[in-house]
Amino acid sequence: MAKAKLQSNDSGNALLPVGATHFPSVDGSPPEAFPPGISIRSGRGVQIEFTYDGRRCTETLKGPPTVKLVRQAIVKRQAVLLDIQYNRFSYEAAFPDSRRVQNATRTAEAASADKPQITMRDLFDDFLRTYRVENPASANTLHTHTEVIRSRLAPVFSDTLPSKVTQDRLITFRENLRKEGLSDKRISNVLTPLRGALALALERGLIQDNPFLRMRPTTRRRHVKIELDKEGLPSFDEELPSSLDPKYENAAKQADPLDEKERAGVLNAMAGQVRNFFLFAFWSGLRTGELIALRWCDVDWKNNRICVRLSWSKASFTNTKGKRSRWVELTEPARQALLAQKAITGGLGRWVFHNPRTQDRWQNSERVRQHWIAALKAAGVRYRKPYQTRHTFASAMVSAGEVPEWVADQMGHLDTRMVAEVYARWLRRPDMTPGESAARIYAEEWKKAAQWADSADTMPPEVEDSNESAADEEDDDEDM
Repeated sequence: MAKAKLQSNDSGNALLPVGATHFPSVDGSPPEAFPPGISIRSGRGVQIEFTYDGRRCTETLKGPPTVKLVRQAIVKRQAVLLDIQYNRFSYEAAFPDSRRVQNATRTAEAASADKPQITMRDLFDDFLRTYRVENPASANTLHTHTEVIRSRLAPVFSDTLPSKVTQDRLITFRENLRKEGLSDKRISNVLTPLRGALALALERGLIQDNPFLRMRPTTRRRHVKIELDKEGLPSFDEELPSSLDPKYENAAKQADPLDEKERAGVLNAMAGQVRNFFLFAFWSGLRTGELIALRWCDVDWKNNRICVRLSWSKASFTNTKGKRSRWVELTEPARQALLAQKAITGGLGRWVFHNPRTQDRWQNSERVRQHWIAALKAAGVRYRKPYQTRHTFASAMVSAGEVPEWVADQMGHLDTRMVAEVYARWLRRPDMTPGESAARIYAEEWKKAAQWADSADTMPPEVEDSNESAADEEDDDEDM
């Protein structure tokens, strides 16, 4: 084929010959070579070459092979390589007219005509089934995924083919969740099963790429907008911000412990195993699920401590929060409560705390809460969740001057930041051995522990025991 002649004074519109490897010389300077992967094979376009999924691929930008088209091909190839590097390349999106894409579509259509269509409903079911097998200890997360699919994803995507779940549709779905007022964290939780279902579709060849890989992260950068008046000046009456770390601020607001008088009133309104349960809760700081799942094999009488390594939540046994066990030293009232329980349930060698009505482990926190509400009403104490027993323990310890590091260990926190932020208004720092200050300050109340923690299994005040299944109360915040 004869070489094409350079045409036009505009270098961008200048035609390049077939087989050319360099741009034309400008002002006598050495000609610029084409980068690798760019070639002119005919007078009908510029060819791009790259490697994708371990295979050599070639595509052509159609049109007269001008300098401008060659430079467009260079930019296109660089974008393709970058998308491949970051796992966000879509052959269909980059080259919609490619024979490769058209052949794949025809093959998929032919194959789908011979077998039932797999919808997102099928993939959601497979995702849950796979998650259950691969994460046997994550029952709570599995419950969350199941609920998200039922309430959020199924109504929108169930009857949709995975190939129809496009990036644009995902972005629209995410923006609609934002318009509903969902936080970025909640939106991420909603999208997780959807992302997992599409990953299964990609693995099975139902789609050519996962559109999630080309999307920006859900969490957006937070910018504090400075409000200015008409003169361009800030407000001179702006309130001071909270000194708390934002991730602990909500927990600090929710902490509403019972004072000494309220604790005494509530415990006096209880009896037997129910009193033992809440006496231990007030002075050990365990979560409700940890109290329900406490076993006698977790008690170390010799060293006056317990090992907290199991919890009961949403009708299943799980690891403790943070998936780590911890040792909790027994304060005197907690020890007295355990001794009283040992006389009742210790011989069975299984669960420490029993529902006195069933003589077996508490089945959920709702049963516990019914007794708690009855005692609050009898004592004339305003309502708080049973979880406030944990806040009560922490605030009582820091008020007594206990070392924050020791309190954090007892609570199962990774460091003292939670104690310092959430319980700052109760925190004092005298130089004392852990436990001594609390023993002195609460001496009178602790004397009553021996009376409260009686060994006789007397029935608590009558409480209506509903047969309806109730969901466990959620923990107040991510700290606890």
